[in-house]
Amino acid sequence: MIICIGREFGSGGHEIGKIIAEKLGMELYDRDLIDKAAEKIVAMPKEVLEKADEKKHNPWLHQVWYDVPNQELNGMTANDTLHQAYSSIIRELAGKENCVFVGRCADYILEQAELDHISLFIAAPFEWRVQRKMEQLSIDEKEATSMVRKKDKDRKAYYDYYTGRSWGRPHNYDLCINSSRLGIEVTAEKLAEMVLQLEKGTSSVDFDL
Repeated sequence: MIICIGREFGSGGHEIGKIIAEKLGMELYDRDLIDKAAEKIVAMPKEVLEKADEKKHNPWLHQVWYDVPNQELNGMTANDTLHQAYSSIIRELAGKENCVFVGRCADYILEQAELDHISLFIAAPFEWRVQRKMEQLSIDEKEATSMVRKKDKDRKAYYDYYTGRSWGRPHNYDLCINSSRLGIEVTAEKLAEMVLQLEKGTSSVDFDL
């Protein structure tokens, strides 16, 4: 079973993915995919990859002029290089183990590779997400508001650019949910139950709200 999670910033996508993975006995892959990508892109510093993570093609960010093990990467931007590495890593992992991927266009990558998966999108009201970040990071409303807007903008630009689809559009996912309705933990628990039912091909899924 493969689960892909798209998420608005501050909606709890990582935490929900972690709970689902723990409940279903699966591996979770999120920012640690950068470490795996760094092993493939040995010529590019990890800090450059971190800046390029989940950001669309940007010719001004960094240009790869080095000789790298994969000659096809020569001359590509850090963003394109990283996305290509993600594509390879995600397909490889999905082909050998049950796991949960958070972000990185994993749903589209696996769809193109014709690998079965369940795609989820986690959303929540903007004000709720801002408040959550204020509490998590001990920052004021102005800073949290700016952060949420920027992260959402980056994620949308990244997803739209590399998939040709619209980030967060319900038609692109098997299930979209507002995590503020039930809270992070209960949402994750309900999603884990639903994923199991979807995997079994159950025609009627009871969310028991």
